[in-house]
Amino acid sequence: MFRHLVFQVADSEIGIKLGSMSSKELKVALVGRPNVGKSTLFNRLTRSKKALVDPSPGLTRDVRQASVEIDGGTILLFDTGGLAAPKDADPIAELVYKQGLKFIEEAHRILLLVDAKQGITAADRQVADLLRERRLPFVVVANKVDNAEIELGIYEFYELGTDELIPISAEHGRGINKLKRILSGWAREAPKVQPEDQAPEATGEREDLIRLALIGRPNAGKSSLLNRLAGEERMIVTDIPGTTRDAIDTMIRRPDRTGVLITDTAGIRRRSKVRNRIEKFSVLKAIEAIRTSHIALVLLSAEEGITDQDKRLIGYTDEYARGCITLYNKWDLIRGDHALIRLRMQELKRAKRFVPYAPHLNISALTSRGLDRIFPMVDEVYRQFHTSTNTGTVNQILRQALAKRTPPIHKGHHVRLYYATQIRTGPPTFLIFANYPDYIPNQYKRFLVNQFREQLDIPHTPVRLVFRQRKRRK
Repeated sequence: MFRHLVFQVADSEIGIKLGSMSSKELKVALVGRPNVGKSTLFNRLTRSKKALVDPSPGLTRDVRQASVEIDGGTILLFDTGGLAAPKDADPIAELVYKQGLKFIEEAHRILLLVDAKQGITAADRQVADLLRERRLPFVVVANKVDNAEIELGIYEFYELGTDELIPISAEHGRGINKLKRILSGWAREAPKVQPEDQAPEATGEREDLIRLALIGRPNAGKSSLLNRLAGEERMIVTDIPGTTRDAIDTMIRRPDRTGVLITDTAGIRRRSKVRNRIEKFSVLKAIEAIRTSHIALVLLSAEEGITDQDKRLIGYTDEYARGCITLYNKWDLIRGDHALIRLRMQELKRAKRFVPYAPHLNISALTSRGLDRIFPMVDEVYRQFHTSTNTGTVNQILRQALAKRTPPIHKGHHVRLYYATQIRTGPPTFLIFANYPDYIPNQYKRFLVNQFREQLDIPHTPVRLVFRQRKRRK
């Protein structure tokens, strides 16, 4: 149904040009056993902090990608999970392994990372054997070479079957310039990506791409939904809660429509359930994704119903004034149970008490039911989110609102609203001058918000009001 081109991008502000997963672009994969520093090197080369970094092995699970321009050449860089042989008792490790192989086999060049401090290991040899069996070209990058003494001991890594050995320290930047020169040479050898193949870049308040944050509790089906929307197995999907740890960006190109950047976040659990520091960091990344998005897709489980944590997630969208679309996933599991359907809709109404403007869809990521309605709704919410109107219209709406209901008297003071103007979009924000701005009750503020939303025909976006005291004339 969808004709999408999918790729991973980094934030526009870090100075990296973004491109598509075109066959004209040189694909370079970072591979190696767990905890050799692949994500640290990925962050160093992309000049970002998009990949989670921690001493705990096996932190990276989903493949992260970024299109990077180095000295006039462009490469598409893959950060894969640790390529260790999966154990029978660890289904997630097996999925990480299979997904890593898929992306590695798509790569034109491979950087095999090893740990210079630990020396060559059986796991390093296993990865190298795997690459040679598939006849995949690779060079060995000895990471964690923090001083000359460590560098003297790296030559044993030639045993892995490489003609080139590159010593670096991804954490401290040692040897990175040499590695960049090698990458630049590879990139110049590859055909250039044409301008029409490039992704839109951020261009100010109203961007040329729609930023979506995909949020929900663990195991709500976020990764399954992303895979359906992207048209490929982009994310690892299991029935084990918490499979996704990091916030992963995926770009979807749409013919003749605005591109969509979807951030798939880690499932957010109750704070009492968040114990280890990696999961705590994942939660912070998820909340940051909401804050920097235009619209949050809040995925709820129709099978399990709405929990207090779901309500908190919806509350984050209100707190940061983001557009919000709620989605009941797994709707196919309760179809036909009319009593349960009524219960779920009642729960939803209560959960959306503070975001009544948020539209809703019932979907099934498993069967694709209702998925064709998601992007049209995203486009409409985004349009309303960036609505702009002239000052004359704004003041006409204010006058009509005052004619319907005047501000209440507060402690003997008559509150007067004089005039208003729109000061920004994303979301629509209006500045209203008053004689006693601090005396305006929240109930009347909500009334004004509803009037602006109704008169401007923007029912599905948050609206913000800022009140300021008018200077008294001398």
